[in-house]
Amino acid sequence: MISTFTMEAGLVIAALMAVVGVVQWKRQSGRQQQEKYILDYAGQVSELESQKREEERQQRQEEEKKQKDRLFGMDFMITHGSAFGGCAAICPDGRIRRDKVALDNILMYGKHPSGKEFTYYIEDQGLEICACDNPEELTVISKQQPFEIREAGLSRGQGVPTKQAVIKQDVKYYIILESKHEISIKATKRC
Repeated sequence: MISTFTMEAGLVIAALMAVVGVVQWKRQSGRQQQEKYILDYAGQVSELESQKREEERQQRQEEEKKQKDRLFGMDFMITHGSAFGGCAAICPDGRIRRDKVALDNILMYGKHPSGKEFTYYIEDQGLEICACDNPEELTVISKQQPFEIREAGLSRGQGVPTKQAVIKQDVKYYIILESKHEISIKATKRC
């Protein structure tokens, strides 16, 4: 009797072990499928991001290639507090300026009420003033963070955040830099 009971108990235990093994195998198989799906999805997302970065890089290169041939149609003046600076469309040697001018390359000049003069460069903000196909426009482009721009007459809170803005002839614009400092920029037709 004991041997039949032991045998039946052994069979039941073996059957239970087989069922537990099958359940564990199914769970593990499901987890592996899920992990495979997640890895495949992550690979696809990574590949799409790489393609997007490559397309953006190619677009930037094409735009930079076009930009090198564009001529400045206007001079522009920048003010920052009591200081001012600017850039002429005509280079000192008589050639028309091409391409772009980085904001941090523009020498600013100011004078304290005490009469003491000072010069400085606005720290690197990643902003560039670029020539346009339309000679009555300039473009301001940020290589880094977006900046806020608004036309004169609008309050400081009415600026539009952007990475690229068009500056039209004889219209004064205010740009709020990443440092929260505000500069004004106005483009005028060259003489």
